[in-house]
Amino acid sequence: MATVVFACSASREYMRNRVLVRVLRRGHRVEVLGSTARTYPRRLGVVVPRLLTTWTRADVYLAGFLGQPLVPFMRARRERPIILDAFVSVYDTLVLDRSEHSPRSPVGRLARWLDALSLRWADRVLTDTAAAADFMAAEFGVARSKFVPVPVGADESLFTPRGPGNGKGNIDVLYYSTYLPLHGATVVVEAARLLREREGVRFTLVGEGPERPRAEALARKHKLENCVFVDAVPLRELPEQIAACDIFLGGHFSTGNAKARRVVPGKVYQGLAMARPVVLGDGEANRQCFRHAENAMMVTMGDPESLAQAIEEMAESPELRQRLANEGYELYRQSFSEEALTEPLETAISQAMAAR
Repeated sequence: MATVVFACSASREYMRNRVLVRVLRRGHRVEVLGSTARTYPRRLGVVVPRLLTTWTRADVYLAGFLGQPLVPFMRARRERPIILDAFVSVYDTLVLDRSEHSPRSPVGRLARWLDALSLRWADRVLTDTAAAADFMAAEFGVARSKFVPVPVGADESLFTPRGPGNGKGNIDVLYYSTYLPLHGATVVVEAARLLREREGVRFTLVGEGPERPRAEALARKHKLENCVFVDAVPLRELPEQIAACDIFLGGHFSTGNAKARRVVPGKVYQGLAMARPVVLGDGEANRQCFRHAENAMMVTMGDPESLAQAIEEMAESPELRQRLANEGYELYRQSFSEEALTEPLETAISQAMAAR
């Protein structure tokens, strides 16, 4: 049993952090260093001083979500192994995904330097998918053998099976997101438009974010009565919404976005953990994990017709929905549950410690 100091500059309640800490505590002593401050710099200002006082207690350091800036401070204690959770790349997010900065801009150069430095200095690097590990190893020139894919999973204190759908005769389709461009919310609205004449199929879109005004404007333009927008709900209320749906849209559904193809959205694991039938975008990462019409429905990314066709097929067949729910849950239990995630995390810890 090792003492793991888990430091995160993002919220410790972020789902990736929550699940990693829960899994680590199955076999290790875990000290979590986090902050509830509202801004990223303020959280760093709280976490870094606490981090620098932990070297006598730590057997291994783990830098949680967006932990790249913490790695240099962990490196100051050279005798302690370091694991970086590179769940997201700063450079990929700011430059390649959101296009907020150009590669040659000061921010773009700084983001690339920070990613490359933290990846080199970490003894082992966690990613959520093998596709993400392949990308980072190639993009930043880091040995692929240093990466250990650990799926996001779900917080099983919240997300567990609760029964079949709403039981009201309608087909409720649930989609929630933070409306980032890679999520493809407008594809969902266009699918709702294609199914507007399909009696009993209702779409609920939950969440807030930059693409929501565009999605709502599209729904108003087509006067969609089968499409309802709901503001973001607290995390503890989300399982109730998922449990009540008949079809759960996992995504990502955008096209022309390389990152969308490299990730399995975190919400997918939540839907699987609650034994709901899930619809996924047919991207590289999803394709590595799932089988179409066996444990999930796979649709062409960026194609509303493909999404609408899958939803209609599921709406017509309770047997298909039940099979997807059962097989999806079994896949979750075997590959993505907290118990299943123990093995790759233990591998990362043992390899990091051996490297020192």
